[in-house]
Amino acid sequence: MMREAGLVAAEILDQMCEAAKPGTSTYDLDQIARAGIARHARRVDEAVAETARAVRKLASNPELRTNIELAKRTATEIDQLTSMFTGLRQIVKPGADIERIVGDVADRHRVISAFLGYATPPYPAVVCTSINEVIVHGIPRRNEVIKDGDIIGIDFGIFMHGFCADTARTVMVGDVSPERRKLVETARDSLEAAIKLCRVGNRLGDVGYAVQSYAESRGYSVVRQFVGHGTGRQMHEDPQVPNFSDAGPGTGKRMKSGLVIAVEPMVNAGTPDVEVLSDEWTAVTKDRQMSAHFEHTIAITDEGPWVLTRPTSTPGNP
Repeated sequence: MMREAGLVAAEILDQMCEAAKPGTSTYDLDQIARAGIARHARRVDEAVAETARAVRKLASNPELRTNIELAKRTATEIDQLTSMFTGLRQIVKPGADIERIVGDVADRHRVISAFLGYATPPYPAVVCTSINEVIVHGIPRRNEVIKDGDIIGIDFGIFMHGFCADTARTVMVGDVSPERRKLVETARDSLEAAIKLCRVGNRLGDVGYAVQSYAESRGYSVVRQFVGHGTGRQMHEDPQVPNFSDAGPGTGKRMKSGLVIAVEPMVNAGTPDVEVLSDEWTAVTKDRQMSAHFEHTIAITDEGPWVLTRPTSTPGNP
């Protein structure tokens, strides 16, 4: 189910990245994301309702009362039919409040924003849009229009089936300077270097060191105030996943099969220092130099890393 959440998050992020062109406002990107969330929420509602109808049809066969073998086969079929929406099995019980059960199941599985209303003050949008010197947590605004040559980090997260998927990408808009292009490519490639090390038995320090050593070898710094994180039933779970390891590789917690983490390098052209603006969300580079941000949600499997927010990835083939 986390894989499905990852694919939906990736799809909506792709739509925003495609729309990130000169003349588009960051508010427009937020509206694209909201529409995508609503579209997939409706699909979940429809799937729950369709499954409920199928279950009720199977359970309404009058022969079930007298045919034990048919009753056993039907029970097995209902279990298979509701393998995702297990709560729907309750609707076959005598006196069940079917409408309430179906509504509750839809609520548990529906696609919702992971960002909207998060923390204090409540985050006011479903996506973070961070242009140029903004590192992360930029708030979409009607009057903030993307320009040719900008770089914009688009960070997006959802819950689906009760699980979180979190992903981000920095888009180069139009004719980007070589300096900005190198920064963005470094942030992107540092994430790829980290993903390769997301394997059973490796340590979280290996992941952070991969990001840090790659970025610093190209003349950049990595942000220390914000880090990656575990994710699952909540957006931010243990363990923290720093993008640095001053102690070097071979340090930190060992990764085990089944762990899911969000790795998200934030790479600055200048110093790693951060300033949070008066809206209490927007984080910019203190020296106002450029910053780039990438993120994927990654499952640690026995086969190797599985990038849940990358449609082409399979276990062991990131």
